[in-house]
Amino acid sequence: MIRRAIPRGRGLLALLAVFPGGSVAPAAAEDVLAAIAASADDVKQTILVGPSGQVFEPDGAGTWTRRTEGGVAADVRGAVVAGTGLVVAGKSAPLYRRDGDRWTAMRLGERGRTAIGTGPRAALAIGKLVFVWSGSTWKRVGRAPGTVTALWAASETKVFAATDGGLLRLAGGAFSPLGAGTPAVVGFGGVTAWAVTADGAAFEVATRRIHRPTVGGQAIVVGLVTATTDSAWALGTTDAGPALARFHKGAWTEAVAPPIASGDAPISITADRSGALLVVTRAGGVHVAGPDGRWDAGTRVDALPAVPAGPGPARGR
Repeated sequence: MIRRAIPRGRGLLALLAVFPGGSVAPAAAEDVLAAIAASADDVKQTILVGPSGQVFEPDGAGTWTRRTEGGVAADVRGAVVAGTGLVVAGKSAPLYRRDGDRWTAMRLGERGRTAIGTGPRAALAIGKLVFVWSGSTWKRVGRAPGTVTALWAASETKVFAATDGGLLRLAGGAFSPLGAGTPAVVGFGGVTAWAVTADGAAFEVATRRIHRPTVGGQAIVVGLVTATTDSAWALGTTDAGPALARFHKGAWTEAVAPPIASGDAPISITADRSGALLVVTRAGGVHVAGPDGRWDAGTRVDALPAVPAGPGPARGR
């Protein structure tokens, strides 16, 4: 068993790959993690997934262990648990499902760009078509007017989708624009619907209110959001570096940001019912904060089977 220290100093500083001042961040030297399958009950039960389907399983106490290699022929961009299986998506179909230690291609009879949803209910999109997990199978719930780029679902009828044409909601089995003046959205997060706008603000979908939280007197360029039933968090950057703010009882307050290394980039933030937070970075950083807001480092462990000894591969003459 190899116990690996959390790598530091690799990746991108922010989701949009732009440093304060407008310079573009360098490409990551190595992406260790690419997505999470979040747990709303306990952030320490969240599954971590690497770019080729490497799975780090939680023990519920702050350690995540990888026992098998990857096995997905796609750069993972999203993950979700549906039933007993872990599902991941790359840029386009097919998606992949993992049962036990085996990955298999998961085909729903469609082709196109794929997106994994966030929210209380597992959801995914392939091209313009949106599917929601019904408890036993993937149910097609609607067709968007454009390719879906981000998705949030709480049920088979409460679904929001983002396309290049704007933010949509599912109503009567069809997707329609949320309303005039709705901002362009690049991602969702939380068990209540919050989104990140294209210009780096937080968008409260239920009230259609755009929020621009500040830390140290500076507006945060928001890259990720998450929410419980009574609070929301916005993670991003200011000129001073990573920044985090919490929205509770109608007001924003500054919160302690996770210790993300310079050059690294957060790929996800999630909260559980207790208000504990989990932030995961591309370079493999795992940061856990309890409801008191104090951050601790999670541990990733490689426990891959030993490679059997034997002769090298045959060579032709």
